[in-house]
Amino acid sequence: MTYKIWIQEYIKHPLALGALFPSSASLGSLMVKHIDADTIGPILELGPGTGSFTKALLRKGINENNLVLVEQSQEFVNLLKGFFPKATIVCGDVRQISQISSELGINQFDEIVSGLPLNAMGAAVRRGICNDSFSILKPRGSFVQVSYIPICSIPKNVIDNYSAEKKYCGVTLTNMPPAFVWRVTKPKRMLNDE
Repeated sequence: MTYKIWIQEYIKHPLALGALFPSSASLGSLMVKHIDADTIGPILELGPGTGSFTKALLRKGINENNLVLVEQSQEFVNLLKGFFPKATIVCGDVRQISQISSELGINQFDEIVSGLPLNAMGAAVRRGICNDSFSILKPRGSFVQVSYIPICSIPKNVIDNYSAEKKYCGVTLTNMPPAFVWRVTKPKRMLNDE
């Protein structure tokens, strides 16, 4: 059922998915490896698709009630609601993430996990999504991003603007296609706040 919905969505919107197959469990584990199981604040997932990274977060010990999943596809939203009934699941456009989080009454997220195909988006859209995401990320929180090419898709100017630290987390060769993971951590405070 999950693969059938994935293939249907891929045929309709290939660039919106970015990969021909759902993410593997090994990629999910790599994406959430840095997240502490005792994280009690909200965690935002951008583009959860069929929930591979969400499942990894739950395996890690994160409380399902702390998860906020923002997905554009109504088909995937319906699937996610069945899999994760305690999570907050929003059918919406991540380009409106500041407005969505405001409507949910959330000022900051402890962590952001992104399955968005940022490299398939235009530079302005990619920059806007990442900038808005960092603006709602708490200090010392991180934005973790998957890419299917060995280039970090979080724009350098956004990383520099937030004085953030970029770290390459590794590659998962068992994923189809192989996937690269980067984590960008927001500093405790901005350099220009000192």
